[in-house]
Amino acid sequence: MWKKICTQIDDCRVWYKITCQRGRILATDPEAWRRYAGPPPFASPETFFPCNGAVPPVRITGETGFAGGRVRRLEFPTLHPLPFPETNRAVGHLYTPASRPDAPVVVLSHGWAHRGRGGVERLYVRPFLRRGLAVLLMEHPLHFERTPAGATSGELMVSGDAVLTVEAFRQAVTDTGAAVNYLVSRGLGRWGLFGYSLGGYIAALLACIRDDAAFLVVAGCGDSIISPILETDLGRNVREDLSLSGLADREKLETFWGAISPSRWAPALPRDRVLMVAGRYDRIMLPGSVERLWRAWGRPEIRWLPRGHYTLLASPSALMRHALPFIRQRVSSQESARRGC
Repeated sequence: MWKKICTQIDDCRVWYKITCQRGRILATDPEAWRRYAGPPPFASPETFFPCNGAVPPVRITGETGFAGGRVRRLEFPTLHPLPFPETNRAVGHLYTPASRPDAPVVVLSHGWAHRGRGGVERLYVRPFLRRGLAVLLMEHPLHFERTPAGATSGELMVSGDAVLTVEAFRQAVTDTGAAVNYLVSRGLGRWGLFGYSLGGYIAALLACIRDDAAFLVVAGCGDSIISPILETDLGRNVREDLSLSGLADREKLETFWGAISPSRWAPALPRDRVLMVAGRYDRIMLPGSVERLWRAWGRPEIRWLPRGHYTLLASPSALMRHALPFIRQRVSSQESARRGC
């Protein structure tokens, strides 16, 4: 019965998204994608996501109280511009508990097409703050304040314009990495990555070029965005749009979406710092896709929960019961290592 409920919730949410939230029809410029056919800049994740060491000129543009602590709004010019001025201003929000202004930071990478930060704050930010952890929430490209005029939040992030999708992922990883550099430069060197759904891909890709994170937790995330687009009902609209350019084919998509697939690269972190959490009944990030990433990454710790995609991530109490002890343990291990214990 519970499996049926989980799958029905996923199916209903997917039906609503593809029927009532159909975005604009976009196609891929055949000339634009040819530049992805050669090896550079795909030789390594460090060259594809060039953000290591770059500390951006961050401006603090606001500070208010939040959940008994503080939240600061950060802003800086993106290191990887897109053809939309709205998304070329990177925006983040740093939440700190009042009791520990120097608390370890969870770099939180949110899911696809959220309409606003309220749900993310309620489901994820507040639970971390209650446990004495700070949170850096970066707004992904083409979402929230970074949404281009005339579009809805996240509409353009994964679309029939396969080149724009690649470049949006590059911007997301590069901006998040630059924000981490800023944190470290300000003395907040205890940090780790937590990403779910689309944000899991962003967090996983950043972990392929950063070896200084205390932890990586990815939830509801698989080997590649190619899998949900080609293999699930959620990808129907994007799949139809890709077919306009003759790209609704795994082999062709691998030509350039492979570079934004976590399974293409190896994590820079030791395997014991990685935790994967997945839903056995997930109808969006299919278990087969999760298993492919798990195998490609050398079989790190994985927790399979009796959940679908939305029952795992939109009601994340079970997810947090597994993630929080892992995060505390990894932060503690990092602190002990720094003290030479």
